[in-house]
Amino acid sequence: MFVRTLAILLLSATLAACSTTATHPSLQAANTLPPLVPVRQYVADWDGNGLYQISPDGQQLMWMARKSLGPGLFVKNLQTGKVQSLSTRAYPLWAQDSRYLLLMGDRAGDENTHIFQLDSFDLSAPAKDLTPFPGSTSGLQTRIKGSADLLITNNRRDPKVFDLYHYTHASGELKLLAQNPGDVARWLTNAQGQLLGRVRKQEMQWVYEKYSPEQTEPWQALFNVGYFDTVAPLDIGADRRFAWALSNRGRDTLALVKIDLSNGQENVVYANPRVDISQVFISPQTLQPLLLTLDPDYQELKVFDPRLQAALQHLQQEHPGHFRFQPVSMSRDENLITATLTTEQGGQHILLNVSTGDITVLGESSRSRVQALSPLPQQTPLRFQSRDGLTLNAYLTLPTGSSGKNLPTVLYVHGGPWARDVWADGDAMPAFLANRGYAVLQVNYRGSAGYGRAFEEAAQGQFAAKMHDDLLDGVDYLIRQGITDPAKVAIMGASYGGYASLVGMSFTPERFACGISMVGMSDLASLIENAPPYWALGKPWWIKYVGDPAKPQDRAIMDSKSPLYRASQVRKPLLILHGANDPRVKLDQSSRMVQALRQAGKEVDFVVFQGAGHGTQKWSDNLRYYRKTEDFLGRCLGGRSSGFDWFELGSWAS
Repeated sequence: MFVRTLAILLLSATLAACSTTATHPSLQAANTLPPLVPVRQYVADWDGNGLYQISPDGQQLMWMARKSLGPGLFVKNLQTGKVQSLSTRAYPLWAQDSRYLLLMGDRAGDENTHIFQLDSFDLSAPAKDLTPFPGSTSGLQTRIKGSADLLITNNRRDPKVFDLYHYTHASGELKLLAQNPGDVARWLTNAQGQLLGRVRKQEMQWVYEKYSPEQTEPWQALFNVGYFDTVAPLDIGADRRFAWALSNRGRDTLALVKIDLSNGQENVVYANPRVDISQVFISPQTLQPLLLTLDPDYQELKVFDPRLQAALQHLQQEHPGHFRFQPVSMSRDENLITATLTTEQGGQHILLNVSTGDITVLGESSRSRVQALSPLPQQTPLRFQSRDGLTLNAYLTLPTGSSGKNLPTVLYVHGGPWARDVWADGDAMPAFLANRGYAVLQVNYRGSAGYGRAFEEAAQGQFAAKMHDDLLDGVDYLIRQGITDPAKVAIMGASYGGYASLVGMSFTPERFACGISMVGMSDLASLIENAPPYWALGKPWWIKYVGDPAKPQDRAIMDSKSPLYRASQVRKPLLILHGANDPRVKLDQSSRMVQALRQAGKEVDFVVFQGAGHGTQKWSDNLRYYRKTEDFLGRCLGGRSSGFDWFELGSWAS
């Protein structure tokens, strides 16, 4: 045993010494680069903690943190100080009775989500699977006020759509409340667990219907919304006559509106002409808005509640400068709020007392521990013009201690594509790459969410075309500023970002020194043909933007925009990674691309994460992802690599 342990220690010490210094001239000239942060600090923070949630009665606190070698759930009774814990990686929420906990998770990234119930008074008691239906996906519709009862959606009967069920805690019964006729995209319910209505897809309209069970015909149509309008109901008013919603009907950006449920008329409560509203927080007591957030560059807050306004002003005084405030939970009396506060120098998980303005730090974020080891790089908003005159927003992260000139650069592309990058969003990758010596550019290309309808619709038919041009225009902007070495640019991303990387390497191979694709699609037609069944009601959106593979003319265009059929054009190395159980972008999207590249004699490294889906959840998989990334980029761009991380020994055993 002693000899074996000694051999492991000697091996790990030898491998740990294999870090590589920067070879790019601009980084070699910079003698003030900060210390390298170990990879484990970004993906397996030993002291990591978060998702703090106060129970509705304000008497208990739960959070996620490390337990043994994996994630765990912790519950503290604030009156007695007793703490319990349980190993799990599932996402937790309080039931509205303040006693029971709900855990939501799948087995191995396959998105067949189950909902479990735990007794917070005794975490050692077995969890109850409320949705023990293999091969199906469950969602939490409503946590019913004042009880442990729930409304749950599930697609076990028809994989394409979701039926609505009522879970009664006292009896343990899960009873069908409403069967989906095959076209319901959303159920409308209130905090009391009452079914009030539904939203059906009828041709190219969303039809809002009212539920009146006492009537002979219980469903009555109220009003219609165009299929490509965005109307996202948030909460039903106390009198059931209106709904709060985010809507862009008749306008460019998403606004907070009150919708009259009898006729669909909207009353705009708050709108911003430049950007969509990002999030809205509605009071569960008064059913009035408390707070909304916007992300034009840095986060902006619009506060409706005077007490909360005063508390947030106090928070701003405590943390001058830019910060991101992300509420996580609120007590029933609306006096205690848990939130994550992210600043340029780190971050904290806090408990905010709205009445007094007092701030209790519950835990420091991983960013703060990185900052303690090595100064965090700053992420700065940018605006520039595309080649066809569109205003584009982006974020730039520069390596701390560098000259900021002629740097090797990583173009880091967000997924979606109907998503967006925001400042300080919690993604550790930009800071990790900057610590290794790279300028990191994140472009909100056309089609990205958040900048209004016109900006999003400018992406129609523009996969591998103007959407890609926007990315190149961002790189060219940095080159003109003298920031980027044009010969040392990599492109990387996940999902659509992975597709963009494959496009960059195969459509514009002269622009990139290397590329990294994580769960990226390579064949657009088969992506849509093999989509999960529950994407059915959303397929017209994909068809509008990408094409219909059932139409030969569309399919030919889709094939012309698919990197799979341009593998021979790739010139530089590729790193391709994929989860074996990905239900959205199937593994064959990457495996076929790798096969085509190898048949064409191209350099490609292929990593498959067993037990992972559309992205990685296990720290051991993330450790491998980050280590592969830093070594790969070190070879092609000339940045630094920390070499073997001794946590890799643990990942081999996990």
